[in-house]
This record gives sequence, C-alpha cells and structure tokens, in this order.
Amino acid sequence: MDTDHPAPDGPEPRDNGGGPRRPAELIAGDFLLTLNPVDGSQIESCPPGRRPVAGRRFPDPVAPGGPRPVLLEREDQRERLARLLSRGRSVRLTGPAGSGRTALLDAVARDCADLAPDGLIRLSGHHRSAADLKHELYGAAHEAPEHRPAPAELRAALRGIGAVVLVDDVEFTGNALEELLDATPECAFLLTAAPGSHGPGADSRLEEVVLGGLSRTGCVELLESLAGRALTDEESDWAGDLWSATEGLPVRFAQAGEYLRLRDGGRATGPLPEPDALVVALAAALPEGARETLRIAVALGGALPAAAQLPALTGDHTVLADHDRLHTAGLLSRTGDHVRTAAGVVEALAAAGYAEGAQERALGTAQHYAWWLSDAEPAPREVAAEAETLPAVARAAQRAGHHEAVASLVRAAAPRLALALRWGVWERMLRTGQECARAAGFVADQAYFHHELGVLAICRDQLDRARAELEASVALRAALADSGGVHAGRRALALVEDLVLPAQTPATAVHPVAVPEQAATPPPESDTVMIPRGSEDSTQLITAVGAAPPPEEPRGGLRKAALAGTRRNTVAAGTGVLLAAVLGTVVTLGLTSGETDLPDTRPRTDDPTSAPDADGAESEEEPSREADEREDDDVDDDDTGEADRPSTENTPEDPEQDPESPEADGSGEPGEQEPQPGDGGTTTGGGGTGGGSSGGDGGSGGTGGGNGGGSPGGDGGSGGTGGGSGNGGGGTGGNGGNGGNGGTPPDPTSPDPDPTSPDPDPTSPDPDPTSPDPDPTSPDPDPSGPGASPSSTAPTGSPSPTASGFYDL
Repeated sequence: MDTDHPAPDGPEPRDNGGGPRRPAELIAGDFLLTLNPVDGSQIESCPPGRRPVAGRRFPDPVAPGGPRPVLLEREDQRERLARLLSRGRSVRLTGPAGSGRTALLDAVARDCADLAPDGLIRLSGHHRSAADLKHELYGAAHEAPEHRPAPAELRAALRGIGAVVLVDDVEFTGNALEELLDATPECAFLLTAAPGSHGPGADSRLEEVVLGGLSRTGCVELLESLAGRALTDEESDWAGDLWSATEGLPVRFAQAGEYLRLRDGGRATGPLPEPDALVVALAAALPEGARETLRIAVALGGALPAAAQLPALTGDHTVLADHDRLHTAGLLSRTGDHVRTAAGVVEALAAAGYAEGAQERALGTAQHYAWWLSDAEPAPREVAAEAETLPAVARAAQRAGHHEAVASLVRAAAPRLALALRWGVWERMLRTGQECARAAGFVADQAYFHHELGVLAICRDQLDRARAELEASVALRAALADSGGVHAGRRALALVEDLVLPAQTPATAVHPVAVPEQAATPPPESDTVMIPRGSEDSTQLITAVGAAPPPEEPRGGLRKAALAGTRRNTVAAGTGVLLAAVLGTVVTLGLTSGETDLPDTRPRTDDPTSAPDADGAESEEEPSREADEREDDDVDDDDTGEADRPSTENTPEDPEQDPESPEADGSGEPGEQEPQPGDGGTTTGGGGTGGGSSGGDGGSGGTGGGNGGGSPGGDGGSGGTGGGSGNGGGGTGGNGGNGGNGGTPPDPTSPDPDPTSPDPDPTSPDPDPTSPDPDPTSPDPDPSGPGASPSSTAPTGSPSPTASGFYDL
C-alpha cells in the first residue's frame, strides 16, 4: 500500500510539496530532461532540432547594490590589482575574515568594468566546485535559459569568453583551480580566499596578494568617518583597545561606528562595551525587526533569507528598512548574490541567547519555503538567489528533528533548482531529503530521491551510480505498487543500458572470426576425434593485437552470447563427426565380416578323427598324412607341367591371372602354425572342400575328387586327386583352378567360369556324402613347409592386411 495514500480511517494524507505545477523541460547536454515532481524526472536522448543555439550577452558591470563601504589604506592594493588584471594576469587575494576583501573586490570591479571584450562577470565561490563555476560562467556570458551544455560544448564555449571574472570566497585550490584557469585562457580572474587555503604552485598563473588589517591611525580615522564626528578621549582609548583585540580588522570598526551612531541617537545607553561584547550590545540597540532577522540567521547557521522573504518570516513589514542598516552596521556580509552574517556574529549572538526558539524558527522557515516554491511559482532567477539559503534551511530543520518538513521542502525545491541550473545545490538537497525520508520512514519519498539522484548521475555520465540509484528506486516503488514510478525508473534504466553498450571500444571489442578449412588428417589410434573436411566451419575468438584484455563485466552482453554460440557450434560439429566415424566403422566391419568364410559349426558324427584337437593340432593322423604326401607327389609328377610355370599374377605388366595358373592353387600341407589370411588350406581325406578365404586362393581339393573353388576375389584351387573329374572353377572375380587327376581332365581351351556365378558355399555338404567335411577352422598349412605345392610359395597378388587388421580394398 502507498504510504502517501493510506486507508480512509488512517491519518491525513501528507502533502509531498509539489514543485512546478506542470512538467518543465530542460536540455542537459545530449539529453532532454522533463522535470516531473510526482513520478520523478524523465530523461531521454535529445531529439534533433531541440538543442538551442546560445547567444552571447554582456553582463551588467555595476557592482551589487547597497551602501558603498569606506576604504582606507587600500589604495595601493587597489591599483596593483587593477594593473595586473589589465595585463591579463589572474590574481588571488587572501586575507582573514573581516579584513575587507569583499569591499576591495567591489572597488576593483568599478575600475575594471571596461577592460575586457565581454565585460565584467561577478560570481560566488561559496559552497561551489570548479564544475559549478564553469557552468555559471557559461550562463553569465550566454543567453541560454533552460540549457546546460555538454562537457565538449562547455569547453569550446569557455575558450571563447574574454572577460574579467571576480569570484568571492573560493573554497577549492590546487588542481581544481588550475583546471579552471586552463579552461578559460582568455579570462583574467580575481579570486578571494581565506588565508588558510593552499596557495598557488611555483608554475601557477596566479599572482598572490595578501590583505592585512589596518593601522591604529587608520582604524581611528575609519571610526570617525562612520560616526560622523570626532572621537572623545574616552572613545579614542576605547578604539585603541578595540584595535589591539581585533588586529585592525575593518569589520569590527564598522560595528563600533554604528554603535556610536545609535548611542548618539539615544538607542544605546551605558558605558562603552568591551571588544568581545560589541556585537551583542550593537544587536540590542537595533529595532525588533532587525533582531528577529538576526535570530533567524542564528537558527539557520549564519545564512540569511533574501529581503523579500523577511516580512513573511518575521511578521514585520518594516523589516526591509532595517535590512540595509544591518549591512552598514557590519553584521551582514554579501558574497556574490548571497547574504550571510559577518564573521563571529553567529557565535556571539548564540552565546547571548539569540538561539532560543531556533527549532521552531527552522520549522517555520522550512514550511514557508515549501509553500513559496510550490504555490508562488517563483522564476528560476529568484530560485537561484535563494540557492544558498535552501540547503541551510533544510539542514537546520533536520537538526531540529523535523524530517517530514524537510522531505516536503526538498520535493518542492528539487525540480526548481534543477530548472535554475544550480545542480550542485540540487544534489545537496536531494541527499538531505533522502536522509530525512529514511529517518521518517517515508518510502515514497525515498524512492523519489533515489530516482532523481539516478537521473542526475546520468547527466554527469556516472552510469554505475545511476544504475544503483535507479534500481533502488524501482525496488521501493514496486513494493508500493506505484506503477507510474516503476515505469519511469525502468525507462531511465533502459537508457543507462543503452549508454553502457557503446562504451566498449573497438580496441577491446571481441568479434567472432571464421577459421579457414584445413585438410582432413587420418585419426590417430586414440580417442581423439578429428573434424573432417567439409564439416561446419568452426569459429574462434580473436582479440586485436596489442590491445589490453577487455575488463570483466558483471553482467552478460554480446561477448558472452558470442562465446556461448561458438562453444555450441563446436560441440555440435564434433558430435556429428564422432557419430559419422562410429557409423562408418560399424558399416566397414559389417561388410568385411560378410566376405569372410564362416566356420562350420555343424557337429561331426561320421568321422570322429576329423575333429581338431583342443590345442589346434593337425586333423589327420601321421600315417594318413604321409600317404597323402606321396599321392600329392604323384599328382604333381603326372601333371601337365603347369606347376613349373612361373606365376605372373599381380605383376605390373599383367594384372590379370591365367585361369590355369598353378599359382592359383591354394593347396598345401596343414601345419601347426596360424592360418595365413590369403590362401585356403589343403584338407586330405575323402572328397573335402578347399575353398580359400575372401580375396585369397582356393586350397587344393581333397583326395578322391572334391571341389577346389575359390571364394569371391580369389583363384580356384586344384581339383582333387582320384577318380572322377574334379571341379576347379574360380570364385567370383577369380581364376579357375586345375582340374582333378584320375578322371576326365578339364578342357584347357574351355572358357573361364562365369565371374558373376555365385561363390561355392563353404558350408554346403561335400560331393561325397560318405566323406566328412574338413574343419574350416583348422589352421592353414605352412606354405614353406615340406610337401607344399608350388603355388603356395609363389608370390601372389592378394592384398596384405593393414596395421589395423583390415584389408585395404
């Protein structure tokens, strides 16, 4: 629930001040600022054509109004200051409070009014920074109401100003002061400062002039001038004591001269006061309206409202006549456009009881200014004249514990001060109101002050502070269900984010760059996955050479999105390549296993001797093997001599193989060594099948006329020895083997078997149903062993296995 709009049975709703009745617009640099006293100021980029064109103006060289003080023993300093300023030199005038710095400044202003092209400009340095003085100098030389220039525009405009600038009560020194002088090379400055401030450096452009007190003779002469008569002996002795106590400060003798006039008029009676009681005796002789004005000044810590506010604050309409008398009496001092009490007056009056009722006076003054700012609708120039009084009123009411009155005053004054271009005072008032709203528990006011501080930080290019203030404002207003305030805060936050993004310079920006494709390399024997050619282009982040690494950002952005997208693309490409490699391996293994002869797993029931031993030994007994060897030798002797013909298979000159070449015969004697992958083994016994493996040579058929066909891609083996004709047809794509001996030999002129004919099934039953099948899983014979056929030792063209165990097809 909104604390400013409680339930009907709760307390009365609190007035939030107000400010301008209608939202006012202000051009602040590159932004258009709409001052809204309800939801908070709205800020946006300045539309084209809305930026005003500032014209030049020449300030009034006349010194501030009021009675002109009497100057004694200051002619030398006055001439020196005027001479330095006419040469374009800048001067810093230092002296204790009450030494007559402001009076001397007024006299020099009358002497130097026509020295510079842009005339004479008077400013006040009380509670002002160097940036505040720059903007005030720009406003004094340009006709640009409701316009605060951007930093670049301000620098260019200040370099074109040529004027004599008088600044009273400058509070900053060192680099800030040098920065002000460097920004205005065509201006000659006359600055006044307290003696406790740091002096200019050795290479500074400032000349230092020290102002001290008057001599005793000069003090007596000043006192007689102010009293309008000669002093008596008693008064002369009193003047001597006063000179010794004050070290000849002119302000004390101005007060003594006013006291003598009042004594002559009968308003002051009794003996002459002591030097430390002079201020109290003088105040007691003044009219009641003047004393009430002094009580208000004591309650505000020395600040004094403008003369136009005094009748309403004191309830006395004749107080305006006494205002100038306070200046003449030396109780008030003018600093630029601001009036405050002279040095030592507040302390003396507070000790004399003038501080009684200060809390009530502070509360009444705060309520009066809140009404004046919200209902009277003063002009920006009138608000600027009260710019130094408003913070003093807010601090005095805060010390008195009137937090609600301070919050209402700040809400009424904040938009007015912003429109009057007194942004230093605007910030101080906002922070004071924020403290009082927190102490009083006014959540809505806290949110408003956070929002205004965030907008002010945006205008000053303090984006981190602006984000923090605006986020706090949005959170508080969301808790209050203030939709209008939340919307205004979020719009300002969106502008902050837009201003943060372009802050990333090209030297530190990160851009995704495509990497050129590289030739694919075979994967090593490890789990590393290589990205093949033709895959999706990978991306990597390349930072400019020589640039510093970009600072780590607390929040996400384009850089984080680019990194995340690159990683996802790389992972997806690698996953796809890995999947393709796995699938290709599976397909290759499937094709290879389909071309290899499967072992015969059928049980052997007809010939128990054909079963191999458990350790892979030979399948026949030794006497049978010797008989087979003799029969093989007979077969080789009776052959037509084809076994002695040299092999020409797989030579570069003749890649084709003769169908009747004995090198295609894969016969050989079984041994105890591992089978060779290229040739089929020889199985002796009744009518066995001797087919070779894929890509090899068919083995020799068994004795008794078996089949010797080769499997696909190999050469047919020799036909079996024995009765009947043996088949020696080559497998698919291979060459036919030799015909069997003992039967009708095959016609040598017969054509080769059809290469497209299906391969003999190695698992099919033997032609002789009575002879058991040889075990295909028995080891192949050693081609180099005894009894091996010539074809087993001849070089063949069968492909050799690769290092990975697969044939390179």
